[in-house]
Amino acid sequence: MGEANEAGTADSRRSAMLRVAGERGRRVHKSATFDVTVGIGLVTYGFVYLLIAGIAVRLAVTGRHGSDSEYSALDAMAQSQVGEAVLWVTAFGLAALTLLQIFETVWRRNPDENPIGRAFGRTGSLFSAIGYLTLGVSAVRVALAGRAAREGRVVEHTATAFEDALVRAVVAVAGIVLLILAVRSIYRGIRRRFVTDLKDGTHPGVVILGQAGYVGKGITYAIVGGMMIWTAIDGRAGPPGLQTVFRLLNLSPAGGVLLFLKGVGLALFGAYCFAWAANRRR
Repeated sequence: MGEANEAGTADSRRSAMLRVAGERGRRVHKSATFDVTVGIGLVTYGFVYLLIAGIAVRLAVTGRHGSDSEYSALDAMAQSQVGEAVLWVTAFGLAALTLLQIFETVWRRNPDENPIGRAFGRTGSLFSAIGYLTLGVSAVRVALAGRAAREGRVVEHTATAFEDALVRAVVAVAGIVLLILAVRSIYRGIRRRFVTDLKDGTHPGVVILGQAGYVGKGITYAIVGGMMIWTAIDGRAGPPGLQTVFRLLNLSPAGGVLLFLKGVGLALFGAYCFAWAANRRR
């Protein structure tokens, strides 16, 4: 009898702790500081998309596409002080978005969401958090490598056969995740499921831009995800991150037209990120 009472007391204490933690998390989620941080994150994330889109379009216009060589535009940018600062700001913004997606995974914003929609939403938010975190860590690594190059320090990268195999597996999994995110992004764009992220009374033009942005991003994600799986199987995979994104955007089996469309898709979502930041639901 005593053991049963102790177990019941422990369960009650655990439930109380979870309830308090949940209430504190919701307060943080709705705080002005967190809202400003998320706004900065959306702006910087939009900048990342526009940066990648600009390079993709430039490659399509100049004809430097279809090559599997390492494209060093990001590395060159990191070697300047301004470029390094941009990468650090980008990493901060991606960290904010990672935190937002973690909150969205645990505490959904819409209390009336049906169980299936809640499950899909949490899965999508979790995958998005992983993607944002991966890009953020990659931005930090590129920024540190750029500083080392600017200071004349040489950073050597060596990998064993096991590490190469592990990277190939990770890239293949990342490609699958991108395909899942592509389907989710296209679905959210077509069905306008992103409207719940916007405040009431948002201009219809912002919604149309969001639809185009989500569908364009989804198509680009599907292309890059498929290429990640293909390069992983073919043994030409690089570590997941911004550098690999640039290299895969440089691969264009359909020539400059497909590369240009990738850039347009990313640019549309990048532009929407700015509109989202200005019209986000508080």
